[in-house]
Amino acid sequence: MCRVLVSILLLAAPAWAVESEIRKSVKLRPGLMRIREPLRVVADGITVDLGEAEIVGCNPEQMPDTYTGIGLIVEGRKNVTIKGGKMRGFKCAILVKDCEKVVIEGVDVSRNFRQRLKSTPEREDPTDWLRPHDNDNQEWRKKYGAGICLENCKQCVIRECVGNKQQNGALLDRCTDCQVYDNDMSFNSGWGIALWRSSRNIVSRNNFDWCVRGYSHGVYDRGQDSAGILVFEQCFGNRFIFNSATHGGDGFFLYAGEDTLRKTGRGGCNDNYVLSNDFSHAVANGIEATFSARNLFEQNRCDDCRYGIWAGYSYESRFLRNTMARCSIAGIAIEHGSKHFIAGNWFSDNPVGISLWWDDDKDLLSSKFAEVQHCRSEEYELLNNSFVRDKIAVRLRDTSKVRGRWNEYDEVGGVLHELGTCEAVDVNQETAETVQDWQRNRRLAAPGSRRWRLPEGALRGRKYIMVDEWGPLDPTESAVFPKRVVAWEECAFHVLGPAVEYEVVELAGEVTLDKGPKTLRVRPTTSGATLFTAKVRVGGKEFPIEGTVLRAEWNVRFWKWQKDPREDADAWTKLLATQPLHELKTGKLDFRGQHEAPAKKVPGDGLATRAVTKMKL
Repeated sequence: MCRVLVSILLLAAPAWAVESEIRKSVKLRPGLMRIREPLRVVADGITVDLGEAEIVGCNPEQMPDTYTGIGLIVEGRKNVTIKGGKMRGFKCAILVKDCEKVVIEGVDVSRNFRQRLKSTPEREDPTDWLRPHDNDNQEWRKKYGAGICLENCKQCVIRECVGNKQQNGALLDRCTDCQVYDNDMSFNSGWGIALWRSSRNIVSRNNFDWCVRGYSHGVYDRGQDSAGILVFEQCFGNRFIFNSATHGGDGFFLYAGEDTLRKTGRGGCNDNYVLSNDFSHAVANGIEATFSARNLFEQNRCDDCRYGIWAGYSYESRFLRNTMARCSIAGIAIEHGSKHFIAGNWFSDNPVGISLWWDDDKDLLSSKFAEVQHCRSEEYELLNNSFVRDKIAVRLRDTSKVRGRWNEYDEVGGVLHELGTCEAVDVNQETAETVQDWQRNRRLAAPGSRRWRLPEGALRGRKYIMVDEWGPLDPTESAVFPKRVVAWEECAFHVLGPAVEYEVVELAGEVTLDKGPKTLRVRPTTSGATLFTAKVRVGGKEFPIEGTVLRAEWNVRFWKWQKDPREDADAWTKLLATQPLHELKTGKLDFRGQHEAPAKKVPGDGLATRAVTKMKL
């Protein structure tokens, strides 16, 4: 019996089977196939049609952070096509290594490995941060997993695939001249697509929405280096056209890499073209592009982000006809940048439209990059930008040689705000470039036909980013978020999905319920710590929830204090006997910290706090 027949007979075998080598074109039978060892393609010029087969790695009862193994491997081959089917329960579903002209088409690689997150809706856990800076030894695939991973490949294609509800959709590691189009790699807890030392690739008409971690609406907004599109370490000449990467940690995250920053000071992720993408509602930055040069960002949407565009330590790039509205800090922010051309952009309802500055960043200014590049903040052209209702249109700090013309200001709080030394600044001066220079048609062919934009009426806004222990939830699917809450005075649960009605079918605990249209609030009937459990029926499904709700009356006093009380206990005792700076009564202890003052009369740092209550536990 030849080996290719073994791979077919796996479908009729018991739960587990041995490794199979595929040497001829084959179409698998429909049904469930469980494998312990990867399928291997060991011939050129063949097609592996997974059809309606569902290939499963680990046992269904395993948690996603325990998934191991690879589902299918193509290594050292040419002109191979993998199409159809589903692959789940692996650390990496499909690995293509050292190959040319491999096509992966129409494969569903959803529900593979993802880390279990320790952050909760109440508190961030810093161990959840990703580290994209290391991948020369395939750390991304080995540590974080992927639906599809291409390593050292040329002229390969990923099209019409789906990779949702895992950590990463697709990884391109040292790949050139590849095409990734018409895919949906959304609702992942790491990256929709990530490129490492990869150049001249085209990524077009994809959805990388809700690729995010490190966010709790109104509590913390960190992102933890998640992104819809990640571009790291010496990636040049790539094109990203017509993609939707909304509601991500970053929408688009480009970083030159450690070679540039720490080792050589040269190179970077340069000469990339980013055209007509939607990067709105990012936790951190719609676009982040740092320590790199000559990148072109044109006609992208970066609304409702912390920063629309962050381009620290970058130079010689173009920012053309992008929109940045309702960003919480600034539309475009560039520290230590130079020789940038910012033209035809639309800024509205931001605290600052464009912020350009130099500061004494000792760590980065002592890097190898700073030895080679001067890192001054200078030489900007601002042309034909529109500022509408921004509090400050342009803010400069220790920045020189800023020239501008034909910018429009409508209901702005101030046109120009200068700090420090800003030499030769004139925002109404003739510029070195003309309108025709940035209006040239730069559009290039983008393969694919997918309707990639979020549809009209789709849920939009950072309030729809909800991350549980396994990653972001789809707000259009029936669910209750979160599953467990510990909170003062009331616990709030959000009802997700299309159903307009929900009901509580079980309840245990001394609590009352307040049922809003989409929010269920649980409040205690007694003081102290009250535990409760419940089941909520939404869209025909039941979802268990539980929590602890705390009620107390705290008497809180604040003093100015600089010492460690363990080093001078007597001084601490004497301090508490003096008149406090401020005193308040509150139903909860939930002061944010990080230099945020708990009251107007209290400093944000260097303070002593004493809070007293009586509470039944």
